[in-house]
Amino acid sequence: MTIPIETVKSIEALFSDFARAHILALPGLGEQTLFPKDLWEEMGQANLLNPALFTDPALEDRSCLAITRAGSALVSGGGNLGMALSWMVHHLVARYLLFQEGNNERQEVLEQLGKTMAPGDATVCFAVSEPKAGAHPKYMAATAQKTNTGYILNGEKTYLTNAPIAQAFIVIAVTGVEREKKQFSAFLVPKKTKGLRVLPPMAIPFFNPSPHGSIYLKECQVPDNALMGRLGHAHKDMVLAFRKVEDAAMTGPVTGAMAFLLDALAREMANGKNPGEQDIEQLGGLAALLETADLLSWNAAMAVDDSAACSEPVAILLQFKRLVGQYVAELDALVEKTNLILPAPCGILIHDLKSSAQMGKNNSRIQQTKLGRVLLKKSGKH
Repeated sequence: MTIPIETVKSIEALFSDFARAHILALPGLGEQTLFPKDLWEEMGQANLLNPALFTDPALEDRSCLAITRAGSALVSGGGNLGMALSWMVHHLVARYLLFQEGNNERQEVLEQLGKTMAPGDATVCFAVSEPKAGAHPKYMAATAQKTNTGYILNGEKTYLTNAPIAQAFIVIAVTGVEREKKQFSAFLVPKKTKGLRVLPPMAIPFFNPSPHGSIYLKECQVPDNALMGRLGHAHKDMVLAFRKVEDAAMTGPVTGAMAFLLDALAREMANGKNPGEQDIEQLGGLAALLETADLLSWNAAMAVDDSAACSEPVAILLQFKRLVGQYVAELDALVEKTNLILPAPCGILIHDLKSSAQMGKNNSRIQQTKLGRVLLKKSGKH
């Protein structure tokens, strides 16, 4: 199924219009560490937080693509990556974790969550990473012990997007060991559950004002129906699957940031002294990089939506990250060469793009090495 182009344009227009009217109008938003609840509520009032937003027949099989394009428009119109990140995670958790088939046992809880998520009164946080362990399954240590009536959770989770504003958490915990490998399960834990403590917001030096935080679980008791998905299979079924969706969807906000920066640079060049031919050529080169990044973003999202017809988006995402790095470097060089000063919030956007690229370097190296090993293995057979 191919998503109608008019549907895509409608999504982009909706989010771009909102961003220009409500996000771009807020000076210093990218430097703000306190989450703007009033802006979040405005997004809810505009129906942008409704978990059902991307589940109509035209989008049901292309929800990652729809979320990716909406995220791109949110940043290209508003010039802020932080709000787009929180918005995106809000939808991805709802679409790919909460409202999935097989969650019928907690239907009443989910229906109530859906009602409160739509206007912005609640969001749900995916709690995977741990202190000193990240999301590495070998070192994650939070546990869920079976009891006669449910499970008892103990451990700590950190660097959680939207944790400070979440009303519930999907907690990944060890529920057993098989052949020396930890088995992980997922549990839906409301914020008010006894034994769950939400720690103060963390200071993250990029993607402001998206809130990040930690939770601490001590003898936290949950009923049997708090279990989500298959017992012992959450790492493959949820953690790895969600990471793939999140990586693909995040290309949308990033391309939106690239588009915002290019528009700002073009305006400054047009309104300044007459640019030289070489400067114009370099500006065109940036436009070409943006168009290529946009194409890669589209294909990464399509690969998630139609995994049967498309190959894994690993190579696409690796090339996307490399291209973004090249784009930022060339944009920096052109700005310096032309002695231009880009208006706010361009400086924050450039900082956020550089910071996120630096953070993902190690994972990119690992993925690239895996591709190389596969190639060597194939070549060794001939």
